Amino acid sequence: MCYDSCCYRRLPTWYILLAIGELIFGIIRLASYFSTSASPLKEEKPDSIMTAGFILDWIGSLAPTLMGIIVGFILLVFVLRTLYHVCCESDNQVRPTDDTSLTLTCAQYLLCSRPMNRFVALNCNCPFYIPRPRLRFIIRLTFLLFSILLRILAIILYATSKSQGPKVGLAVVCTFSLIFPSLAVALDFYQYRVWWHYQPSCDNLSRRTLSHKHVRYIPYHLVGKNRNNMHMGNKPCDSTNSAVKCPNRRLEHLLIFHLDDYKPQERWGLLPPDEAMTYVGFHRTTAQSAVLITHSDFRPSMTAPQMLGFGVYFARSIARTEGKARFSGALICAQIRMGRVKEVKHNQLHTVGNSNTWWADFDTVYYNHENDDRDEFCVKDPAQILRWVIVVDESNDTIVREYGLDTEFDDTRSESRKVIVVKKSLAVKTLGSSGRGTVNLIQVNLGSMYNIAKLQK
Repeated sequence: MCYDSCCYRRLPTWYILLAIGELIFGIIRLASYFSTSASPLKEEKPDSIMTAGFILDWIGSLAPTLMGIIVGFILLVFVLRTLYHVCCESDNQVRPTDDTSLTLTCAQYLLCSRPMNRFVALNCNCPFYIPRPRLRFIIRLTFLLFSILLRILAIILYATSKSQGPKVGLAVVCTFSLIFPSLAVALDFYQYRVWWHYQPSCDNLSRRTLSHKHVRYIPYHLVGKNRNNMHMGNKPCDSTNSAVKCPNRRLEHLLIFHLDDYKPQERWGLLPPDEAMTYVGFHRTTAQSAVLITHSDFRPSMTAPQMLGFGVYFARSIARTEGKARFSGALICAQIRMGRVKEVKHNQLHTVGNSNTWWADFDTVYYNHENDDRDEFCVKDPAQILRWVIVVDESNDTIVREYGLDTEFDDTRSESRKVIVVKKSLAVKTLGSSGRGTVNLIQVNLGSMYNIAKLQK
C-alpha cells in the first residue's frame, strides 16, 4: 500500500520526466528541420509537404515548448544568481560549509511546486474536476489523442516528402516521440482509476469479487458537507429550497452534491406511479459490514427487535440515518425497487413489527413518521436493491491521506499562504566598519519565492 501511495504522490515527477523527454526529442526535430532549411542545396530544402508535417508536429507537441520555457527560466535564475555571487559578494563574508544554496532551493521550488507541475502536465486544478474524475480523464484523453493523431499525420507527411533532406530521420524521431504522450495516457488512466475505482483501506478483498450491484466507493472527502460554495462547479446543490427540487437521481450526485439534511424524493405515497417504482434510500452500517455487502449483497435483519419487521432497512433522509442506525462507519446510498408497498403509521407498527407475516402480501413496508425527515422503509428481499454507492468514514479509511487526494486540488492561492522555512537557513555574517554584524535569515515563501528578514544585533 505504501508503494502504491508513493507512486501516486510522485505522479508530478513522472509528468516532468515525460516533458523533459519531449523537450529532448523536440530539440532534435528542430535541429534537423532548420539545418535542412539552411542548406545551400535546393533539393535538400524542405518542401511544402515536409513543412506541413513540421507544423502539425509542433501543434501536437505543446509540452516540449512549455517545458523549454520552464527550463529556460530555471537556467536564467541559476545564471543570474551565480553572477550575483561572483560579482557582488565581498571576500570577508563567512559562510557555513553546510549552508543550503538559495539557487538550488528556488530551482527545487520551481520543479516541485503544484502550480509548476500542473503547468507542465497541462492538468489544471479547476474545482469543477474535483468530484468528476471521469470527465477530467476524458478531457485529458481527448487532448492527448488529438496530439498523437497530429504526430501520426506529421510522420506520414515526413515519409512522403519529396525533399532529399533528413525526412527519414524526422519521421523516425517523431515516431519515437509518440512514446511520451502514450505514457502520459497511461499515467492519466492510473490517476482516473485511483479516483473513480477508489477502494478504501478497510477493503482488502479482490475487485474480482465485487457485486454487480456495486457502482463505486466514494472517498469521504467528496461527500456533500465538503463541497465549497465559492467554487464554480463544486458547489452543493440547494436542498433547503423546497420550491426548487434537484431532478438528478444519480446515486453519486446525491452523496457528493447534497448536504446531510437532504431528502432526494418526496414521501413514497406522494410520488406519481411512474416515479414510485424505484426509491432512493440510505443505510448506515459498520465499515466491515459495508465491505462484505460490496463483495456479496445485503442480508435481511432476522432477529428482534425490528420495528418494521424482518428485512433490510433504509432511511429516506441522509441525516436521519445517524440517529436511527445501530452501527456507524459507512454510509450506503441505494436504489431500491419498491414493489408492493404497505404504508403504516405509528399506531400501526404493531401489525408489522418483529415478524415477516407481511412478506406474503407485500414487498416493502414504508413508515410514514410524524416528522417526514424520519421516514424509513424495510424491504423483504435483497434482490429489490438494484445498485448502490458507498462512503466509508475517515476513521476507517486511510487511503485519502496516504495518497494526498484531499489536497491534490488545493488551489494555488491557499498554497501561497504556506511558508516553508529552509531547515538549514542561509546565514551570512558581514563585518562592517562599525563592528556591528548583520545576520540574514532567508526563508522560501511559496508566494513571493523568498523574504529576507534582517535581524540587527
